[in-house]
Amino acid sequence: MIINEALILYPSAVHLLRMARDSMKLGRLSIPAGTHLELPILAIHHDPALWGNYAKDFNPGWFSEEIAKAAKHLMASMHFGAGPTICVGQNFALLEAKLVLAMILQKNSFVISHSYAPMFSPTLIRQYGAQVIFRMHISENSTA
Repeated sequence: MIINEALILYPSAVHLLRMARDSMKLGRLSIPAGTHLELPILAIHHDPALWGNYAKDFNPGWFSEEIAKAAKHLMASMHFGAGPTICVGQNFALLEAKLVLAMILQKNSFVISHSYAPMFSPTLIRQYGAQVIFRMHISENSTA
């Protein structure tokens, strides 16, 4: 739940670029073949119409059931893309993140840093330092 929420608030890719191969209808819009489309992932992930009034708050509880039920639309969560062009490394990346987070939390705790300032580029990167502060917990019985 924490990893999914972190990916919603801070997706690594802030937008996806696609081109319509064929003419299509998208809702009331007619999109001609060859049209270049930009999907603003960061804007979608922070949209109150999809996520509610607290869209910008850290709330892992949204993912207590399944990702599809967290938002008001199935495609509201696109941190690894969607459809036939979804990231092939998604499952590996999520597994790796879970393992690393579990290893870190065994001996550490963390709080959100107030100095975190995202900077936009083709991906979302931190501008000033780490976005979390780690506190190492060493028990008397362990050797560090």
